[in-house]
Order: sequence, then structure tokens, then C-alpha cells
Amino acid sequence: MTQTETQTDAKIRAVAPGVYQLFLPLPMRPSIVNVYLVRDNDEWALIDTGMHTADSIATLKSALRAVGCQPTSIRTLISTHHHADHFGTSQTYQELTGAEVYLNELELSRVERLQSTERHPEAFAFFQQHGIPLDSPEQLPTPGSFYGSRYMPAKPDHFIRDGESLYVGKRELRVVWTPGHTQGHCCIYLPEDKVMIVGDHLLPKITPHVGVYHAGPDNPLRDFLDSQEKIQGFDVELVLPAHGGVFKDHRYRAKQIIQHHRYRLDEMYDLIRGHAHSAYEVASKVFDLNADLPIFHMFAATFETLAHLHLLMYDGKVKRVEDEPTTRFIA
Repeated sequence: MTQTETQTDAKIRAVAPGVYQLFLPLPMRPSIVNVYLVRDNDEWALIDTGMHTADSIATLKSALRAVGCQPTSIRTLISTHHHADHFGTSQTYQELTGAEVYLNELELSRVERLQSTERHPEAFAFFQQHGIPLDSPEQLPTPGSFYGSRYMPAKPDHFIRDGESLYVGKRELRVVWTPGHTQGHCCIYLPEDKVMIVGDHLLPKITPHVGVYHAGPDNPLRDFLDSQEKIQGFDVELVLPAHGGVFKDHRYRAKQIIQHHRYRLDEMYDLIRGHAHSAYEVASKVFDLNADLPIFHMFAATFETLAHLHLLMYDGKVKRVEDEPTTRFIA
């Protein structure tokens, strides 16, 4: 297959020599996740896995046939982070291929949490603390009951670290740790090709969720913005994201994302001048929340707002007010 050829039925296309983009279906929005195959001679690597559904697995198997890749030729399976659309089929593909599974160690506790069917009272208390209108923990599905069989993670064989190089044949895949969206999120850089597989870190049209949750970390937006600065130091000619089309100017996009968050920080700062607000109250104004929205939208908006408020707090611009039982913030 040449670089310009496409395989419509198999939902795969070559995006660089020996690098293939696969479009795997998701049962929710966004409706597609891009995963990547990297080849050197007879050896292959798969970066990210999609969510564990029959449709997604069939699509990947069809794509492998289209490019002549026997599953057992995949020796390496790397996930950029623990989320279900990136690591959710890792166990099935580990069994199918016999590949070694790689993940950043900081993701491990989150993998366990996404499988949990237990209700955590400290999580419910955290939600109430930041103003989310909930009456009972029974209103919330557990992560394990929400994802169910759509999240079937493997036990990693190896933990990847910043700056480490893995090899597919003689082809170098360098790990670039980019915390923020998740604590252990990593991009994969192919220095000889000047190609970077960026997971959810650097998306062309949307910004990934960055939120504060009860299990931490406490200032993920600072990590995320620092990671956007970090990524600009690499010589990249082609960016391969998990959602949206491939693009070229990674520095321009990183600066756009940084500017977006600076705007949000200013907007939230202005809202809490002279009057303390909970994270939920700020989110309700910034994101126009209403009672008809799904509860997970409410969570995402509130905890993303909290990430901005925490960054302002750690920068000394905002004070945290413990107004029992609700935590509020004031400029």
C-alpha cells in the first residue's frame, strides 16, 4: 500500500511510510478513535486499541488483513493512556497477537478504578464539596458498571518512561511523557520520520478534558500547559491524533490550546471577583449547565472548571474558602 492509498472498507490508510492510521468505531461521541500501526520489515507495533466492542475488533482485524499484517507479527502494543478508547481492548489484542503491552505506571491506579464496581463515599463527598447537586450515591453508576465489557484492559508487561526508546525492528519509537489529560499520558515520537503519535494530548479541533478529581493530581492544568510547551521542542512534520485528522504545525496548535486555557482562566477569574463561588457555580455560568444535561457532562464541566480554579489558586490569584459543606473560590 502506498502512502496515498486508502482501504475504505477496512477503515485504514497509510499516513507515512510504514505508518498506518486505523479508524475504529466507538459506541459514544466522539464516534471514532484513531489508532496506529507502525511497521519495520516483518515486525509491527500497535499504538492504542480502541474500546472493547465487537464492531471495533472486527474493524481492526479487517484492517490487518488489508495491509497483510498477521496478528502475531504485532510484537509491541503501546497505549498512550488508560482511557477505555485507548486501552480498553488491550487484553484481547494481547491474547490475539502475543504482543508485549506497554503503559505508563502512573496510569495503573486509574485502570483499576475504571474496572471498579464499588461506590466510593469519598468520591461522592468530593462531588458534593464542589457544589454538584446530588442527593445520594445511588444516583451515580460505578465506572465498572458504566463500561462493563467495553473495558477489558491487559496487565502491562512493561512501564514506559519519559525519554525511553522502544524499537519496532530497527525503527525507534521514543516515549514523550505529557501529563495533563491523564497523569501518565505519553506521546510516541518517531524521530527518523519526524512523526508524533499524540493520543489525546494535541487534538486538531477540540481540547481534551483536564479535570481535578478526588484521587488527584491537584494541579493537572499546570501539568497540561507545561506539556504543551514541552511538545513544541520536538522536530515534528506530521502529527497523528486520536481524534480528528492528521495535521502538520504542532507548535501552532499547542499555542492555540494554551491560549484557549488562558482565556478560560481570565473568564473564571472575572466571575469570582468579589464573590466566592463553588466550582459547580462557576461551571454553570461558563458552560451554561442545566438540569437536562447528562450527569457526566455536569461532572466534566465542574472538574475542568476546578482544574482552572486550582491553577489560579496555586498561582496566588485565587483563595480557597472552606465554607462547610461547600468549597468556594474567590479572586
